[in-house]
Amino acid sequence: MSDQPAGSGSPSGTSEFAAGADVPFGGKGMSRKRIIITTIVGIVVMVGVFALLLPQVGSYEQAFAELGDMEWGWVVALIVACVVNLALYPFTVLVSVDGLGYWHGFVERQTGFLISCAIPGGGVFAVGAQYRILSGYGVPPSRSAAAVAADAIWTYLLTLSLPALGVLLLVIDGRGTAGYLSIAILGLLAVGISILVIITVLRSESGARRVGRLGERLIGPIGRRLGRPDIDLTTPLVRFRDQANELATKRWGHLTITNFVAQTTPFLVLVCALGGLHAFDGDLSLAEVFAAYSIALLLVSIPITPGGLGTVDAALVALLIAFGLPGPQAVAADLLWRLVWFLPQILTGLASLVTHLVHEHRKTVRSGGIVHP
Repeated sequence: MSDQPAGSGSPSGTSEFAAGADVPFGGKGMSRKRIIITTIVGIVVMVGVFALLLPQVGSYEQAFAELGDMEWGWVVALIVACVVNLALYPFTVLVSVDGLGYWHGFVERQTGFLISCAIPGGGVFAVGAQYRILSGYGVPPSRSAAAVAADAIWTYLLTLSLPALGVLLLVIDGRGTAGYLSIAILGLLAVGISILVIITVLRSESGARRVGRLGERLIGPIGRRLGRPDIDLTTPLVRFRDQANELATKRWGHLTITNFVAQTTPFLVLVCALGGLHAFDGDLSLAEVFAAYSIALLLVSIPITPGGLGTVDAALVALLIAFGLPGPQAVAADLLWRLVWFLPQILTGLASLVTHLVHEHRKTVRSGGIVHP
């Protein structure tokens, strides 16, 4: 994502290249010290979750026993869901860039996913990488910046929207309480405010400046406490507006549909995993699974661990158990979900990154940049 599993960029990472600047492949935005610290913290959290927490909920021996009892029909369904997830993921950029081939879009999106999940806070680096990849395929800098920025914004909106939708489905399904309804209303209110802000930014430069100045006033006290008194939100918002206005206003429907698909195809993998484990034989409903999935994925936006490894898993398992699924089944479902959704996309991203680097090398050779001995 995304980032994000669903989406690979983050709105906070768009400002550095929104003006079409030549961003280094690795991107900017995190010091080496911060990368080291967040990586150590991420490793500690992942080890704590997978080595200490999850075995207390349901032993891995029991979980693997559950996996061994899966019927072949569900195994095939999982493979199909995995392929569908990989195949549909590139369409978020294809609807943004006219004339971009499917393979080029595939490389750009899968590489972005890999980099965003490689280190904590990797979305910033993924944004720079995606910009460079699109530019390398001949996409004009302004269009590359607009495509990546629009993807980041839609990923953010859907990350907020899906949990509210999930809780609302629980209420409609009769499984929620007044507390659930309050959460759904608050979530939808947050989404509505976010959409209003984005529309204001896109409508005019003066609107972008007003939003920027308001944001600076709101976060100014926090920035001063953190030793960053001069946080500039106005300039990146105006740049974003200049680059993404036409794309967002003309293709918002395409962007919404493709990003929704990219965010929810991993849910299809989870449903197949739970089906194969006979999780739906009891009282567990699709609405509860969707709520657990969408709420857990909110943790991807908190850059503690790469790709939300550990944090998302702990939340997903806890929510599934809260909805009545036995611990060993919940752990088995989470492991299978990671194995069929996350691992193939990481490996595909690695192959895509190698493909891009080979493409850049060959282009350099053809242009005379390297002299063969």
